[in-house]
Amino acid sequence: MTLGTRTDAALNDCYQAIVSPDLWPDALQQLAASIDASCLMFYARNPDPNGHDPRNPNRTFDLLPASVEYRGLLEEYIANQWYLNHYRAERGTRLLDNGQSVVLEHDLASDEERKRLSHYNDLYLRFGYPGFAMTGLTANRQRWAVTMLRNNNQGHFQKDDVPLLAALNHHFRRMILFSETLAISEAGAALQAFNASGTAAFLLGSDGCVLRHNQRAERLLGHGLTIVSRHLIAGDIKGNRELGALIRKAVSRGLPSAVEGELSVLIPRSERRPLLVEAMPTSSLISDAFTATSAIILVFDMEERPRMPEKRLALLFGLTPAEARVASMLVAGYDIQTVAERSETTSETARAHVKAILSKSQTHKQTEFIALASRLIPGPRR
Repeated sequence: MTLGTRTDAALNDCYQAIVSPDLWPDALQQLAASIDASCLMFYARNPDPNGHDPRNPNRTFDLLPASVEYRGLLEEYIANQWYLNHYRAERGTRLLDNGQSVVLEHDLASDEERKRLSHYNDLYLRFGYPGFAMTGLTANRQRWAVTMLRNNNQGHFQKDDVPLLAALNHHFRRMILFSETLAISEAGAALQAFNASGTAAFLLGSDGCVLRHNQRAERLLGHGLTIVSRHLIAGDIKGNRELGALIRKAVSRGLPSAVEGELSVLIPRSERRPLLVEAMPTSSLISDAFTATSAIILVFDMEERPRMPEKRLALLFGLTPAEARVASMLVAGYDIQTVAERSETTSETARAHVKAILSKSQTHKQTEFIALASRLIPGPRR
């Protein structure tokens, strides 16, 4: 069907927002106005249909594209957990999954029932949005909904609006696909940059699965790490648990910068020094409005890294000669027992040195110190 001049122009602005994500709020506001709505947003649905929380836990929906006027309602929606037991989400997604492409408020509740619904009266009417419509689509195996609201003056969406909203669904799906393709392409450039610096890197999606990896990462597969069903797996059992926890933390949106130092683990390997694994959220690297990517995993092969000079460690962190000797062995990937043996001292003394090293370097865990010190040692370019 013909969408109309205003809607076509607003859609063009939305496609432009794919390459300039800061344009999304205004572009979606123009699109909402062109279809006689007040606001509009993209909503990533929970992949678990039995979940009581309709939000996708891997995609924080307050970071997804939404029109300007949606923000006030969205803040309230999140702050007071209105998304739980929400009749629009529960009933609407059921209809979408049964093949209905557009769901209207009148499909979800009768006029009489709405008088008793807290979500409708205490949230939507309080903000002045009685009208509701939702379209459903799938892009790259992820189910999405696009929700639209009308204000008191605009009233409810009617059956006559369905053909227009259904026609927009094609554009919504293309926007998501184009945006995700661009984000992964940008991430590919980042992976190659890490590759040029001699660093193995794996790109993770919002579900924690591996999307891409560089040539340096390929060379590590089979030597402590492997990819099984798109998941990055460590050969060491304890190391694999820690790697899984690291990945879950890394792909969690809204990650506070205060825990950034905790995004590193050591993966032990038999007959080889360990792998140092660090996670870097992609939000600071990639323009990714639909959060198709979540983190880049960096892996440093300690077998390839030289022992850091003890004098340099002592100078950098104010360590005593004994502490610097222990620090050098830690950075080389040796465990406490080996450090004690090579230092010809007891494990208790080695641990005391480690405690002093962490205090002087203002780090909290051995892996955090190793990650910090390793950045000061350039890896080999092979």
